[in-house]
This record gives sequence, structure tokens and C-alpha cells, in this order.
Amino acid sequence: MGRKGLIVLALLAAGLGVAYFIQHDSSRPQPQPASVTRELLLPALQGNLASVTALDVQIPGQPDLRLARKDGVWVLPVKADYPAAGLPVVSLLRALVDARKVEAKTANPQLHGRVGLADKGTPEEQATRIRLERGGEPSLELLVGKPAQQGSGQLVRLYGDNQVWLIDQTIALPANELSWLDRRIAGIPFASVRQVDVTYPDGKRLTVYRDSAEEPNLKVKQLPKGRRLAYEAAANGMATLFAGLEFADNAPLAQVQFKGKPMLQFSLSTFDGGELRGEVFNQGEQAWMVIKDKQKLADEQVPGKLDWAYRLEPFQYQALAKKLEDVLAAK
Repeated sequence: MGRKGLIVLALLAAGLGVAYFIQHDSSRPQPQPASVTRELLLPALQGNLASVTALDVQIPGQPDLRLARKDGVWVLPVKADYPAAGLPVVSLLRALVDARKVEAKTANPQLHGRVGLADKGTPEEQATRIRLERGGEPSLELLVGKPAQQGSGQLVRLYGDNQVWLIDQTIALPANELSWLDRRIAGIPFASVRQVDVTYPDGKRLTVYRDSAEEPNLKVKQLPKGRRLAYEAAANGMATLFAGLEFADNAPLAQVQFKGKPMLQFSLSTFDGGELRGEVFNQGEQAWMVIKDKQKLADEQVPGKLDWAYRLEPFQYQALAKKLEDVLAAK
């Protein structure tokens, strides 16, 4: 056999050997994913989440933020203990509990700024600091940097430790103080609304209603003879506003000094006997809503508080502040 024939035979044998190895190896038990044995970032939180009594969040370039747990509810002390939104707090704590170390990165302090984990520098270089108070237990502090460049995860380091870690969780934080608050004023489903009434200081009034929950649209009680609505659902916005009404800002009523009469007074009633009454004031050319009373409405339907004032966005006020000509078709 010639030299070329020997070479061909050798290549064939090698190929068969590789194929056998691949097939044989694939039948072996495979190792468990590395995530099963990854080390917890904050093992002290395991089983002790209820011990967290306060959260301090310091985002570069923004005012420091503090949340505290009072009577089982998370509140913002800077906002006179107004309740915090549940989702951001729960999501943050769950991410911290579940976080596991994926890979060790740099431990060189001179490189911390590149991944947003520096103690000093520009806002882009500095870390976000999260501090968890745990009653009588030592506090836990974490520095949060940039997200992973590829895939999911976040770059972090423990306060006082130069070692940077890539973890398997994303630490999502609201962009500002307002986003931490429970901004809900009302969540009354449109299907349950029977009537909405708006009264102005000059005595003019607009009442929209329906006789049964099966009617898809609200009617106008003051509808002039020979006139019709601009379209069938023209009056519905006065009620749908309350299905998901959120404030743009809030303040304790005791701290707000409204001058003069309200721009309007409103009332809403539901088919099951619920009643909501309130007023809207003009303060600094902005509309502020005050809830005066609520009856037979659950807290989930009206989370807003009677001793607070809520600033509305212009489009929210305009949805409520309708006058008769606003909902009628042109003559």
C-alpha cells in the first residue's frame, strides 16, 4: 500500500475514534449546572427577610432615600410615612435574597469606576449604595454597579470589599422618590359606576349616569331637548378616570394651604351602594384632589387617604372637569 493510502486509513481511524468518543461521552451523567452550587451573595438574609426594618438607597446625583417598615407596611418617612408601592420593595428584597455569585471580576479599586462601582467620581462611575437595617443584627451594605454586558445579571461588591462580583440577579431600582410611592388614589371599575356628578362654583352642574350595569355608556341628566352627545361614549371618561387614578405628587393636607373655593366638587356612586366625594383645588396653576368622604368602598377600591392632597396631571383633571357643552355634539 502506498504512502497516500496509509494516510487516508489513518485519517479514517482518527475520525471513527472521535465519533466513538463523542457518542460514548454523551451517554455519561452530565454535571449539574454551576448555578446549583453558586455561593449566596448575602447568606445572612436567608430565612431572615422579616428582620429587615429599613432600607437606605443612595443613587449618585439623587437625594438619599429611606424606606422603613411600620406595622408591617413599608413607608417613606420623608413623605410623612406615606405607604410605599409593594412591587418595587418586594422585587428588590427578593433579588437580594436570591442573588448568587456567578463570577469574580476585578478587585482593583482603580478599575471600579469602569463598572460603576467606585466610591468617588462621576455619577456614571459611582455605585448605588443599598443599606439594609436588621433590628439588632448588623446592617448589610451592598454597592450596585452596571448590568452585565452579556446576558443577565449585575455587577456588585459588598461595602468595604474591593472584590467585584457578577451575580445572577438584576437589581432594579425605581428612578425617583415618586416611583417608590403607592400612587393609587382610586381603582373603581367602570362596570360598577352608577353615577358621577360634578358641580362648579358658579352653580353649573353635570351629572352622568346609567340605570343598570349592563348599559355600556353613561347618559347625561342635563341633556337639552333636541341635543345629543358628541358620540355614544362621550361621558364615559368622567367615570373611567377612577378605574386607575394615580397621583403625580402628594402632600399631607395639613401642610397644604388651599386658597379660595375649589374649582369643582365631585361625587361618584356605585351600583352596590358605594359613595366617593371630593374636591379639586387650584394651587400654583396645578389641580390638587382632596377626598372628602368614602362610604362602602374597600381600601383596594380607594387607596387614597382623606388627610392627603393629590396633584393630578392636566389630562386627569380635564377628564373629570367636563361641562355640558364639552360632551354635546355641535349644533
